[in-house]
Amino acid sequence: MIDSRMDPDQEVKRAQQDWANSRGIAYDPNGYVTQLEDNLWQPLSSRSRSAFERGAGAELSGHMRALHSSSALVVNLFEHWTDRDSTPILAALDIEPAGRTAIDFEAQFPTGLRGVQPHLDVAITSGNSFVVAVESKFTEHLKRSARGKSKFTASYFPESGGLWAWNGLPACQALAESLRTEELRGRRQRFEYLDARQLLKHALGLAAQLGREFSLCYLYYDWPGEQREAHRREIGRFNELVGGEIRFRAISYQQVFSMLQESGQASADYLDYLGARYFASEA
Repeated sequence: MIDSRMDPDQEVKRAQQDWANSRGIAYDPNGYVTQLEDNLWQPLSSRSRSAFERGAGAELSGHMRALHSSSALVVNLFEHWTDRDSTPILAALDIEPAGRTAIDFEAQFPTGLRGVQPHLDVAITSGNSFVVAVESKFTEHLKRSARGKSKFTASYFPESGGLWAWNGLPACQALAESLRTEELRGRRQRFEYLDARQLLKHALGLAAQLGREFSLCYLYYDWPGEQREAHRREIGRFNELVGGEIRFRAISYQQVFSMLQESGQASADYLDYLGARYFASEA
């Protein structure tokens, strides 16, 4: 049962620890398992492992071992489909398959700026080279806080002009400039749960590399609490401001899981694992 006195992110973390306890999986006081394999439904393929090893976040030796890890959640949902017909997961995400489809983790689409490039959790590429870019959140959005949220550096706003506008994203440019003004003037942040800056950085990199051949999907873990409606309102506000320009869509993990169940095309053991681990204790 949900404890209304606990912060939502702590409630999710406790639910993950309860799951681990039920399976005899050991973890440290911070919720990190000793063996990465204990945190995954199936082992990473060599292709997927290489993608994470190339990434900047040291996921395999660090965050992916957390029971509350967003990257582990992503892998547990998507890795299953990397070596089989991915039609069911595409349908659950409301993606129209177009020929051969590739699912890649830790995808990078450089913005053209120096430094570490934004890493997308998943890139789903259809045969026609159209990319559905997936940014995933597990517990990161469950607190009203600037901590852990992206910031804009000055390099995103060169004196020579607007980077988003140069890449055909004028609405994103306007929003980025507005958010930058909030930062510089110390105003209350318009997006306190949704990491709008991170999404805008992803949009910039995607547009720089793909032109208009992409859409940006925000996949989030929904959870009861006072933050739920505020988070949903911020998603709606972001969509109103830039959604049409970047083909933005937002969907919860709960919705995706429900669609996979209803499809009748996902294996029972895979669904049983996801259901017991992530969706059994939400209500």
